[in-house]
Amino acid sequence: MAEQSVLFSVDSGVGVVTFNRPDRLNAVNWPMATELVTLFRELRFRDDVRVILLTGAGRGFCAGGDAEWLSGGTDRGIPGLSDKPLERYQKKTPAGPFAEFVRTMVLDVDKPIIAAINGPAMGAGLAFALACDRRFADPSTRMSAAMVRLGFSPDCGVTWLLPRVTNQSTALMMVETGCILDAQQCLKYGLIDELMAEDGQALPAAMDYAKKLAQGPSVAVDLARRCVYKVAEGATLDEILDYEAVAGTITANTADAAEGTKSFIEKRKPVFKGC
Repeated sequence: MAEQSVLFSVDSGVGVVTFNRPDRLNAVNWPMATELVTLFRELRFRDDVRVILLTGAGRGFCAGGDAEWLSGGTDRGIPGLSDKPLERYQKKTPAGPFAEFVRTMVLDVDKPIIAAINGPAMGAGLAFALACDRRFADPSTRMSAAMVRLGFSPDCGVTWLLPRVTNQSTALMMVETGCILDAQQCLKYGLIDELMAEDGQALPAAMDYAKKLAQGPSVAVDLARRCVYKVAEGATLDEILDYEAVAGTITANTADAAEGTKSFIEKRKPVFKGC
């Protein structure tokens, strides 16, 4: 039986998604990307999953697109690099489900996504990390917009994500040079949020943070993050005030809002149920 390229489990409301091709530093091929898209679309509607944690097995987070596929050496064609026929879907977007996974993470799943990063997060792997709400990393972490190193222009939303997570100057440096940044540089440029002191600590730290989120009023959390992303999409203050008013009206009718108010009056810790 072939080894699963994507692992999934649920722990205390946290859905843990693990890239599982450790022998290839979790480089993503077409079937794996398709599986990730399908999984995340399903997770949007799973009430037992309030937060998603994304990580990689073995020595890396995700080294990007699988080199064998990128070279045109698999059954799946790639424009310009193989003579194999292409599906209509791929003719419109060569990156196919690789790019669709980023769209699903940012726009569709509608739940917090936390990254636990070790080793390389490069190319598409960089995009997957940047698409998360928060990134925990250890000293082995390395990041690169590696597409240009292979002669490709950036894809998977890297040029949209980078300026929002770091700054325009750093984003341009990364997409123009494909430079590899070490963990300290990633922290300096804001590409990671928490840098652990030792290797192997990113996953437990990210899990601890994710579990705290999962114990919160998840309807309010989901709507709050949606408003923040609206700002990134160019919403004005007037529009955000309207979005917040709608979100406030929705959350005021949740059981968690009633529990939060009651616990505050009773001077105790609230017990939220995510509804």
